Amino acid sequence: MAVVYWRDNFEAATKEAQEQKRPVLLELYLDGCPHCQRLDRETYTDQAVAEALNTRFIPVHLEGRHHMDLVQKFSVTGAPTTLIFSPEGKELHRFAGFYAPQDYLKEIDKFG
Repeated sequence: MAVVYWRDNFEAATKEAQEQKRPVLLELYLDGCPHCQRLDRETYTDQAVAEALNTRFIPVHLEGRHHMDLVQKFSVTGAPTTLIFSPEGKELHRFAGFYAPQDYLKEIDKFG
C-alpha cells in the first residue's frame, strides 16, 4: 500500500512549496465524511497517486472543522475539497468529492 507524505501545516507547506518550486495540494476533509474516507482508503493508497502527490506537489491534509480560517478564506462549501495552489500561493484549480485514482490523476495532471 502506498503512502502520501501529508503535511499538517498550510503555512509551512506554502513556504516549502516556494523553496522547492512545487505547487501545494490542499485537501480539506471532515472526520466521518464517507467520500473523504473513500479517498483515503481507495485513492490515496494507489501507487501512482501517492507517487504523484509526493514528488510533484507539497501535499497538505487538514480537517476542515479544525481549520475554519482556511475553509472560510477559500470559500470551501463541501468535503472533501482539493485545492491546488501555485508555489506563490495563487489558487490554480479545485475539485470536490470522491475521485477514483485514474480520475484523480487526470485532475492533478492539469497543474502539477
